[in-house]
Amino acid sequence: MEKISISKEYGIIIRKSALEKNEVTPTILFDVMETDESLGENEELISFGPHFGAEASDELSRRLGSLGLRYIDDFFVFYGDFPEWAKFYICEGPQTATNAVIE
Repeated sequence: MEKISISKEYGIIIRKSALEKNEVTPTILFDVMETDESLGENEELISFGPHFGAEASDELSRRLGSLGLRYIDDFFVFYGDFPEWAKFYICEGPQTATNAVIE
């Protein structure tokens, strides 16, 4: 499980299996996200950001929803109050409800 970078300023992380299930091509995804490249990507996940403010991330979340993706199950927005020196990474964990890992 390779870790990828995520933005602490309203970063959006999407499960690639959800994109495939909903037949969302890379072209469609990058058009919806209004960018030419992701922030990070591995076999399971793709991340985008930074997005500046809740309004921008809400709009992008609505667009992803219109593609058939479900918030939390298929993608989520990462944000909070973090120091400038902090950097965050993510990888997909085990697919069981009883396994939670904090690194």
